[in-house]
Amino acid sequence: MIYNELLDTATGRQVCDLNIINCTLVDVFQGCLVPHATVSVAHGNIVGINDGLLAHQSIDAQGAFLAPSFMDSHVHIESSLLCPAEYARIVVPRGTTAVAADPHEIVNVLGYEGMNYMLRSSEGLPLDVYLTVPSCVPATNFDSSGASLYASDMHQFAREDRVLGLGEVMNFPGLIASEATLMDKLAIFREARKAIDGHAPGLRGKDLSAYIAAGIRSDHESTSAEEALEKLSKGMYVMIREGSAARDLAAIASAVTPGNARRFLLCSDDRHPTDLVREGHIDRMLRLLVASGVDPIDAIRMATLNAAERYGLRTFGAVAPGYQADLVLLRDLKDFEVLQVFKAGTLVAQKGEMTININERPYPLRDSVNIKWLEARDFHIRAEGPLIRVIEAKEGSLVTENRIMGTPMGSDGLCYSDTERDILRIYVIERHRGTGNMGRGFIHGLGLKRGAIASTISHDSHNMIVVGVDDQSIFKAARHLNKIGGGLVITLGEKIIADLPLPIGGLMSNLGAAEVNQRLDAFEAFFRSEGMTNTQPLMTLSFMALPVIPHLKLTDRGLVDVDRFSMTGLFLDKEA
Repeated sequence: MIYNELLDTATGRQVCDLNIINCTLVDVFQGCLVPHATVSVAHGNIVGINDGLLAHQSIDAQGAFLAPSFMDSHVHIESSLLCPAEYARIVVPRGTTAVAADPHEIVNVLGYEGMNYMLRSSEGLPLDVYLTVPSCVPATNFDSSGASLYASDMHQFAREDRVLGLGEVMNFPGLIASEATLMDKLAIFREARKAIDGHAPGLRGKDLSAYIAAGIRSDHESTSAEEALEKLSKGMYVMIREGSAARDLAAIASAVTPGNARRFLLCSDDRHPTDLVREGHIDRMLRLLVASGVDPIDAIRMATLNAAERYGLRTFGAVAPGYQADLVLLRDLKDFEVLQVFKAGTLVAQKGEMTININERPYPLRDSVNIKWLEARDFHIRAEGPLIRVIEAKEGSLVTENRIMGTPMGSDGLCYSDTERDILRIYVIERHRGTGNMGRGFIHGLGLKRGAIASTISHDSHNMIVVGVDDQSIFKAARHLNKIGGGLVITLGEKIIADLPLPIGGLMSNLGAAEVNQRLDAFEAFFRSEGMTNTQPLMTLSFMALPVIPHLKLTDRGLVDVDRFSMTGLFLDKEA
């Protein structure tokens, strides 16, 4: 019956709910601006543009720019450390009213239960949380996840209206080898005519062509203009990523031209709440793109219509009759200051603050931290050669180097951290089933001089990850995370310097965004006071166990040479 009501208001037989008058309309179809426009809204939809319709309420935009609200084309909400309702409270005032969320993190921890949590806890928000079904649970055979999600588990989710398709296919070696279990997952979503998202860092040439031929049409892992252009030329949508650890926009912006801009999307992938509050979300990416020379309307298309078309959202992404009245009023098209945000024609945010209450939908979850009893000697690393493989972390990138360095060995034959050379011990501890698995290694590039940092956020299996200088701090950090049911912690000996409990899957807080950021500020204060060379150590650390991003990573089963896609030894003369 809604169409009859829309017809009545569009033809003037009934009065509209709202007119937004005197706005400068951003026309994403023609690529132009329409000054002195009036946009008419009824029943949550746009019903007219400059059609002389009457409305019960009018809002004078005073010449401000009215655009479709923004969509993040690929995000892991879990990386914000916030539950979906709290996440919405931060990003909606920034102009984002839709996200394509891949709950890969919580599903790797809690499986089917985690997928249901994200679906049900995100209902009824002023943010449309669309989901993709994680394709790689577990992500690889190199580590231990908390759950498995098979093709047989996916049929139910593929039928959900809010499920857009299959999440990022990270196992590209398995895909190219036609691995049966993976091919079955792709088949479900091809048959459902839903999107299949990619994850193909550095994939080029015939391997990239084969990857795309399997039905994968988008990717967010390009780190250079050349890589992005090859993917574009072979038919992919390229998602430009600007997260907290991976900031690829500056490297890719030069690839955007008026001729190819319609094939670019914007995504944050993984972004901490402090960055969302201080720097922004998609609005920040728009500022950066325009500053780099991209036409403002092309930039807006990347955040709106392009994403909608990629995912088949036929009524999202434009200001036009029949489209959802999901709108953002902008002061200008340079700084992209958001004045007002409308969701389905209702004003939901103004001047950086929500104007409506958000009702959370609690969804009970089981405890997700189950660690075998640890003792200090479990963290010993006995020297087995003069040279070791060291993970070299680089700020602003998920790619690590496989560096060879001299073994930091003590007189007792054990290996220790060497702060002079910035070589720190790093451990990954299985935390789902209490198996006792522990990967031991070394990392360079963090700059920690004392104490330890630990987290239950370590992509993609989210085992416990600990990096530290001394035995006491390392042991205390691991024990404390077990005690609080997962989260983040800094220790100095027996002292807890800062912590943030994350009881939702060991990934997300049940606290408000303000308190989460306050606790994170304590972490940042410590990092600054210590003069750490890496300014994003928490986010950087969370990717050191991700064995699908080159070149060297550590899981609970040991070191992984990602280039060879095989386990490798810590000591050069000791292969795994």
